[in-house]
Amino acid sequence: MRLLILDDEALFLETLARIFGREGFEVTTTSVGSAAIQHIERNPVDVVLADVVMPGMDGLTFLEHVRSRPDPPEVVMLTAHATVETAVRAMKAGAYDYLQKPARVEEIEKVVQRAYEHRRLMLENRRLARMLDRVDPYRDLVGDSPKIRELRELIERVAPTETTVLITGESGTGKELVARKIHAASPRADGPFLAVNCGSLRPELLENELFGHVAGAFTGATRSAAGLFEEADGGTLLIDEIGEMELGIQPSLLRVLETGEFKRLGQPKPRRTNARVLAATNRDLARDVEAGRFRRDLFYRLNVFTIHVPPLRERREDIPALAEHFLRWLEPERPEPRRLTPRALEALRAHDWPGNVRELRNAIERGLIMARGDTIDVGDLPPLRPGSAAPAPEAPRRPAPPAVREGAGDGEFLPLAELEARQIREALERTGGNKTAAARLLGISLRSLYTKLARHGIESTPGT
Repeated sequence: MRLLILDDEALFLETLARIFGREGFEVTTTSVGSAAIQHIERNPVDVVLADVVMPGMDGLTFLEHVRSRPDPPEVVMLTAHATVETAVRAMKAGAYDYLQKPARVEEIEKVVQRAYEHRRLMLENRRLARMLDRVDPYRDLVGDSPKIRELRELIERVAPTETTVLITGESGTGKELVARKIHAASPRADGPFLAVNCGSLRPELLENELFGHVAGAFTGATRSAAGLFEEADGGTLLIDEIGEMELGIQPSLLRVLETGEFKRLGQPKPRRTNARVLAATNRDLARDVEAGRFRRDLFYRLNVFTIHVPPLRERREDIPALAEHFLRWLEPERPEPRRLTPRALEALRAHDWPGNVRELRNAIERGLIMARGDTIDVGDLPPLRPGSAAPAPEAPRRPAPPAVREGAGDGEFLPLAELEARQIREALERTGGNKTAAARLLGISLRSLYTKLARHGIESTPGT
C-alpha cells in the first residue's frame, strides 16, 4: 500500500505520514508538485493525497497530469478553499474523492482506504481478465463464420512470434480488438498494451507521443517525458490509422522497426525499446505508396504479416450472435437479456452495415433505449435499409477520365488543385456542410479535410 501525500503544510504532512505509517502504508511526502510527479514517474504509487492550492503548481494541474499517465494512481484532493466549481473540475479530471479542510483524520483515513480498495479491485479485475485471455484469447471475437474462424487461426499463428503485423479493414470492423487478441495470446501478455491513433494528432504531437522529449526540446517542455515506445517496452504498441502518418515521421518509425532504436525529441543519444509493433489501417497502403503518400520501405517493413478483418456484410451469419453479445454487454445488470423479435433480427441481417460492428452495437444500444418491454422490435431500431450503400472492398480504382475545363477546347485539362477544390465543395454541399460526412464521402480523414480546406481557402457552414 503505497501512499504519496502532497501538501504545503509541514505539520499536516508529518501528522498524516505518522498515522498512515501505523496503518501499514508505505508513505512518501512532499510539498512540491514537480517532485511528486517525478516520484510517480519513477515509483509505483497506489493513492495520492494532494492539496488543491500549492505554490508553483496547483493541485488540479497536478491531478490532470497524474491521471493522464498509463495506470494512474487514485487521487484524493484536499482544499481549504472549497467551491462547487473546483469540486466539479476535480471529479471531472478523475479525482477519486474531494475533501474540505479541516477534515477529520478519521474521514481522511476512510477515503484513502476506499481509494486504495478501489485501485486494488481494478488491478485484480485486470489480472483476471488477462487470465481469461490466456484461457480463451478470442472470446470477444464473436461469431463462427468461416471468415471469423480464419481470423482466429491467423491470430493464433502470429501471436507467439515477434513479427510486426499489419491489420487492415474498414472502420468499425474491430481492428483494435484483433490487436488486443494478438497481444493477449503472445508471450508479452503480462506487459503493457498501448495504442495511438495517427489520425487524431497533429504531426508534431504524434512524434512527441511516440518518442517522447527531453526538457527544453520545445517551448513549454519544462520536463522530460517518455514516449509510447518507452512505455510499451516489454509489451505491444498498436499504431492505429498508420496511413494518416505524415511522411516526415515515417523514417523515425522505420528506424525503430529495423533497429529497435529511437531518439527523444531534443536528445541526440538514441534509446532502445523492446516493444512489439502492430499497425492498423482502413486505407489501401499499396495505393498510397504509388501515390507518394507513404514510404515504400516502411510499407514493406510493416507488410510482413497481414491480417484482414472482414466487413460485417461479408459475415452476416454472425449478426445474431453479435446482437445477443451486445444485448448482454450493454445491460450487464439484467439477469436475462432482452430479446430481438424475428422481424428485428431479419432487419439486422438485411442491412449492409457500412459502419460494420460499431454500427451494429450502436443500433442495439438505441433499441434498448427505445424498447418499452423485454423485446426489441423493428420500430425500436434506427432506420435500416436492405442493400444500403456500403464501402466496397478495397480494389485498385480504374483510371478516371481526364477532367476538362468547362467551355475549353479539346485537350485543355483542369488543374488538379482546382479539381480537388471542386470535389471538396461538392462533398460539403451534398452533406449540408457536415465535415465528418464529407471526409467519409471523399475517402480521407477529417484531419486531412481540414488541411485541404485551409489550403484551398474554402469556407463552409459549421459541421462535424
